[in-house]
Amino acid sequence: MKKLLFLLLIAPILGFGQDTIPGTKILTQKEAYKKNMMKLKKEYKVNHKDKIKPGNTSFNSNDRLAIKDVIDAYGFYWDSNNLDGYLSLFTDEAIGVTFNAKGKKDKYYIKSDEQIESSKKRMDFFKINQMQRRHMMANTLILELSESYAHIRQYMTLMTTNKKEKTEILTPIDYIFKLKKVEGVWKIVYREINLDKPLDLPLSKWKN
Repeated sequence: MKKLLFLLLIAPILGFGQDTIPGTKILTQKEAYKKNMMKLKKEYKVNHKDKIKPGNTSFNSNDRLAIKDVIDAYGFYWDSNNLDGYLSLFTDEAIGVTFNAKGKKDKYYIKSDEQIESSKKRMDFFKINQMQRRHMMANTLILELSESYAHIRQYMTLMTTNKKEKTEILTPIDYIFKLKKVEGVWKIVYREINLDKPLDLPLSKWKN
């Protein structure tokens, strides 16, 4: 009986002593992306607090020009049905966000197999039906900018010319882009599409 009581008393101590190695948490793709973005934003707040304001000259002009190149290429690549070029603008873990007519949020990985196939089908549809899209980029507002992270809003007017007969404005779009610098090259890690009105070909069918 005394031996049993002794074992019961020391068991928690032994158990505590053995539990010295914490369990290793395997990050999912979503968690890894979130952790990386938090790290980049923390770096920005530490090194560039209150510096990004309209008219402020405390910025790297090369970075701003490179970011503009990415945004302009986004429109040109999509409109010319250059899927490889379009995808090259994003990191492998890039997140896409759209909203349906009821305002429901749809979040996905832009370079997932399913999404790449969806983008290809959308481009093929435009070619087959002779629908020439034009992304007319306009105002750019830089919200955050550090040596490795950027957060911007981009106004754009989406136009279409159908069968080379009729050109019309489909809708203005308010894009939200987040980018990071990868080995000296700016890449999109987050893209959100906010439409003023629904498109002729809903994004919920084939997201672009």
